[in-house]
Amino acid sequence: MSTPGLQSPSNNGGLKPSKDVTQSPKQLKPKESNSNEAKVTGVTSSDDAGPASPTNSLREFLLSLQKPPDGKYFRSLCSDGVFRILTWLSTPPDLPTGIAVYDGLPMSPDLIKAYLDRKPWKQETEDRFRGVDGRRVPQKQWLQPLPGILPSLGSKNEREARKTEERIQLEKKTARGEMYEGAVCGSVQSDYDLRPR
Repeated sequence: MSTPGLQSPSNNGGLKPSKDVTQSPKQLKPKESNSNEAKVTGVTSSDDAGPASPTNSLREFLLSLQKPPDGKYFRSLCSDGVFRILTWLSTPPDLPTGIAVYDGLPMSPDLIKAYLDRKPWKQETEDRFRGVDGRRVPQKQWLQPLPGILPSLGSKNEREARKTEERIQLEKKTARGEMYEGAVCGSVQSDYDLRPR
């Protein structure tokens, strides 16, 4: 279900205005409006008319982000509440890998919760995102975040060592019967409480 005035992705990954002629002038964005502003107001606004489940809103939000044409990127919900599409920078394997922001949009607390609820619950994650509202982040910082906001990836060699260790631990847990395979990718697995205390 699409929201009136929401922009739809084009084939080239960019955004083009909706051609719905039934929109009222109030729903149309002014020409000087930035496309990122239009994406934010169209997707994360809680003022939208009509029923929208958190899952549908999250899906629309994720589809509104632009991705690099080569497909080499990863997604990250950063600690400031802005969801970013990140690309790797060319770096030697023994040095910390550099990353660059390709696109980013702020998330409302409801979207943050919907995104986190698809993953197993962790107290550390709940504490990190409690009271966070990405819509408060200035637009300039969506693509140029403050130091310490982007995740630290370490070097390629460190990541490969972590993956090997995680795989070994997973195999041990599976052998002991501590792991189950009941979770469906993208399904609700937890119930985060992100309200400020």
